[in-house]
Amino acid sequence: MEKSEFLDETTDGQKCCIGSTSSRSECYTPKRYVVIALLFLGMVICNAQRVNIGVTVIEFLEKAPRTNGEECTSNICKLNWSHQKVGFLHAIFYIGLFISQIPFGYLVTTFASHRLFGGCVLFTCLANLLIPLSISTPVLSYGFTCFIRLLQGLIEGVLYPSCYDVLRIWSLPEEKSRMGATVLTGSYIGPTIGMVVSGLLTDYCGWAYVFYAHGLAGVIWFCFWAFLAYERPCLHPTISIDERKLIEARQGEVALIYEHGKVPWGSIFTSLPVYALIICNFARSFVFYMLLTNQPMYFYVLRFTIAETGVYSSLPYAVMALFCIFSGMLADFMMSKPWLSHTFVRKMFTSVGYGAEAAFFFALALIEDQYMAVVFLTLGVGLSGIAIAGWQINHLDLAPRYAGILVAITMTFGTLAGVFNPLIVAAMTHDKSLTGWHNVFWLTGCIIAGAAIFYLVFGSGDRQSWAVPKPPPQQVISKGDPLASKPYGTFPAQLRSPSMTLETKDKLADVDTTSALGDDPSKTHTTEFNGNASEYADTTRRRSEVNKMEET
Repeated sequence: MEKSEFLDETTDGQKCCIGSTSSRSECYTPKRYVVIALLFLGMVICNAQRVNIGVTVIEFLEKAPRTNGEECTSNICKLNWSHQKVGFLHAIFYIGLFISQIPFGYLVTTFASHRLFGGCVLFTCLANLLIPLSISTPVLSYGFTCFIRLLQGLIEGVLYPSCYDVLRIWSLPEEKSRMGATVLTGSYIGPTIGMVVSGLLTDYCGWAYVFYAHGLAGVIWFCFWAFLAYERPCLHPTISIDERKLIEARQGEVALIYEHGKVPWGSIFTSLPVYALIICNFARSFVFYMLLTNQPMYFYVLRFTIAETGVYSSLPYAVMALFCIFSGMLADFMMSKPWLSHTFVRKMFTSVGYGAEAAFFFALALIEDQYMAVVFLTLGVGLSGIAIAGWQINHLDLAPRYAGILVAITMTFGTLAGVFNPLIVAAMTHDKSLTGWHNVFWLTGCIIAGAAIFYLVFGSGDRQSWAVPKPPPQQVISKGDPLASKPYGTFPAQLRSPSMTLETKDKLADVDTTSALGDDPSKTHTTEFNGNASEYADTTRRRSEVNKMEET
């Protein structure tokens, strides 16, 4: 029976979705799509709640009392917070991100990435539920709110490293761009939903419900993630044999896990393509965090209401999400052509996306009309979604095995933009005038243009030489029965081999160990071995047959 990439034909002639076993005739939903869908929703929730403070703070400042007193209820909140305090409240979140991302990136190589991702979403949403209590309690108020934001930043340091590692494990190489773009689109759709929901809830229900809604959404999501997501295809209890074999075969050696593997830190920090990603991430983060935390304030300066601000602030992310998905599919199609290199495709998408964004920000610095400003900002940020299929997926090209660490490093430097951007914007726009915002847009356009040029010169789409681990030849020690100990303990090069299935165990059980080990089965034989379990079984069986022939 011949297997297609999308459809399988069963023995009775019926068609089923890819991944179904030959004994089934019902439609089967590939488990990798389920994991990717949940991964996308997790990114949406985490990034949606990041704008909660940015939207609700307008309510705080607009209704701030003229005296030194503070008053706060679930519907009305009057806080005597200055713009500098609000800027620090935004910045401290990214300080937490800056501190935790590289340590968490290393932990992704040690612990199950799906558990780290799920725990990240759950605990940051639980912390979000505490913010209304903190703000409305006079004794706590600003200080404890800053502590919660710092804690959320520390927790979300594992968000992107674990996300990329789950992507590496559950996506096929030929689906890498579109699956990666789909998941990362969640980081832009999230603010879209967050802006709209936060604006409407603040306007019609009360500011506290903004935090409750996003926090409960994360808790509900975690219930599904805990039961439907697994670390690897070989550990999924309901995945079909065909889909598991498809993923393992297409991924090749990338699917293997090496015990006591060393991270090539020196090679990573001396690689120019990695620095190209760092520069691009910094530029992206400068724009992203500026809009995430200060875009509502910009629209407030343009004289939009809070409800209008929530809707108009979501438009750039909505357009960006469309370009993200489109660019991911187009990049996969282009890279399937033999005459187009991965490097060319990644550079093309990055330069087009960043070039268009820089041009629109330069134009935005010259516009004063409120509706034209919305159009230019929407087009500029929206077209930057094309770059997602360029530099942002490029982590998986350079080093698939260390993609989590790479994104932790690049995001750490990008987070510096999140730390300084709110402070810079607050200093440049302290007078609440359009002139200050025009200066911000000039600076933003220059940063984006510089990143595009740097990536065009030093970027690469090829796997780096340091990205392929070179373990020494491993020794397999057999004493009598090869199943006397757990199979995974027999092969120190692999912590959990994707090839170690029940079928492999059956093959190992059939081996004539007495013939394979000679006349004295109690002797210990050491053999150089670099393959997987099934290759070892075949080698042992052939040795047994040779010994039998010699005896005959």
